[in-house]
Amino acid sequence: MRLRNLTERGGNTPQHVKARRTEAKILETMPAGTWMSCTAVSRLIAEGDDRKTRARLNRLVRNGKIECRQGQGTHGLVYLFCKPF
Repeated sequence: MRLRNLTERGGNTPQHVKARRTEAKILETMPAGTWMSCTAVSRLIAEGDDRKTRARLNRLVRNGKIECRQGQGTHGLVYLFCKPF
């Protein structure tokens, strides 16, 4: 029997499944070529918590599926996310 790596452990726990489902929903509903803030994305996917949405967006940026840049908002620095064409 093959032993799994530590990174493979627990990949199908309810928390991981919900996180992957949220990532898929973000990629599905986010319009291509439009820069959106984290709050706008969480409203788009009808999620209430910005913290969890921010974590999902950061993971998608690390995987190269979406892009991120910094911008200036009305209350200070804001991170903007965009799905490439």
